[in-house]
Amino acid sequence: MKVKAGLLAQAFPRRSKPQLPVLVILFCVASLQVALAQTYTIVYAFNGKNKLTAGTSITRDDAGNLYGASTAGSVAQCYQGPCGAIYKIDGKGKQTIVYSFQGPPDGANPVGVIVTPSGMIYGTTLYGGTSTLQYCGGGCGTVFGISSSGKETVLHSFMEPPKDGILPQAGVIRDAKGVLYGTTTFGGPHIAYGNPGEGTVYKIQGRKRTVIYSFTGGDDGALPAASVLLRDGSLYGTTTFGGSGSCSTLYGAGCGTVFKVKGTKESALYSFNNESDGGFPAGSLISDKSGNLYGTAVLGGDLNCTQPHARAPILRLPGVPIEQNPPGCGTVFKVSPSGVETVLYTFTGTQDGSWPSAALVLDSSGNLYGTAEYAGEASCGGGTGCGTLFKLDTAGKFSVLHTFKGSDGAYPHALIGDKGKLYGTASGEGPYGYGVVYEVAP
Repeated sequence: MKVKAGLLAQAFPRRSKPQLPVLVILFCVASLQVALAQTYTIVYAFNGKNKLTAGTSITRDDAGNLYGASTAGSVAQCYQGPCGAIYKIDGKGKQTIVYSFQGPPDGANPVGVIVTPSGMIYGTTLYGGTSTLQYCGGGCGTVFGISSSGKETVLHSFMEPPKDGILPQAGVIRDAKGVLYGTTTFGGPHIAYGNPGEGTVYKIQGRKRTVIYSFTGGDDGALPAASVLLRDGSLYGTTTFGGSGSCSTLYGAGCGTVFKVKGTKESALYSFNNESDGGFPAGSLISDKSGNLYGTAVLGGDLNCTQPHARAPILRLPGVPIEQNPPGCGTVFKVSPSGVETVLYTFTGTQDGSWPSAALVLDSSGNLYGTAEYAGEASCGGGTGCGTLFKLDTAGKFSVLHTFKGSDGAYPHALIGDKGKLYGTASGEGPYGYGVVYEVAP
């Protein structure tokens, strides 16, 4: 199967805009359940007055405050519009700006945020920093820290390949020793298919950045767009392209991978085929106590289900023509420690949703929760649908917890679980047109 994916590396702005393992497919249309007893609450609706949007990252501190990364901010002038901000929403729903990015040599367009028990905030910006590489169009991104008093420090500015990665599309994670780990979508020494490097996995200790692994664009994977998972001393993640699958796109061969990095050695645990197994995973992984990995693939699955041309490509950077995506509306999958993939759910692009592109949430009972950015209510979003929030229980039963209708938000992405509740962002629409942060009691 040869396809050309609309990239996926320089994409739409968000709507403001092999031998196969045995696959177990647990979905049929008749089994779709819509759960009506859920409580959906808008915690905060962005109104555009301070040029903030809900963004696609959310986290919560021990006191119950929510933090997010807005791709637009309160700075009046920037190299290509507002530079973005980190916002905070307290337990009473009051929103404040923690830090507004200034643009180069500071960061611009934050894409991920985490908060430590001491109140320190860490994250990444897609653009900004000190690099003058023309490809980036205004800095190649940064890793930053923000103190509890609101003072920001640029821990690293990503520089030109081949010695560094560029353009991180996901945030960082932090280990018990304070070391940060993350991915860059491009950069590194391996130049293939016209890409400025096939992406990297890096760590930052203090202000020292070390590239742990550089992807080659071959069977190991290419162009990671998600953050990594740290488990038992190894890093796990997804690449949106590369691997041994037969896909052929503008940005290289392969349909994406689930990978493992131990020390400096990388192995592809599973290569997607964009068939019934799914393809082009763009979200982070989670794991259970047994070491099984769970994630989502935005395409593949039911190949009779096709994403409308208007829907966003996998990677979201500005620049190249948009082409029709490969077929399929996505899957939820599990990969065992030995690399066997099992499909847990196949999206149909109707009431259940399509294009699941964010990390799942696993509760203490083993139920999975996630978001699909599109489909659901067919009339929403000009016919693309505005997305769904779903649950997949331990028996494999899929249910829709919430269907976004536009007025209550659209295009859900980030999702976290805390104390029996779910919190997330819907980056579009809402009461004022700038997205919402919401809470669901499942």
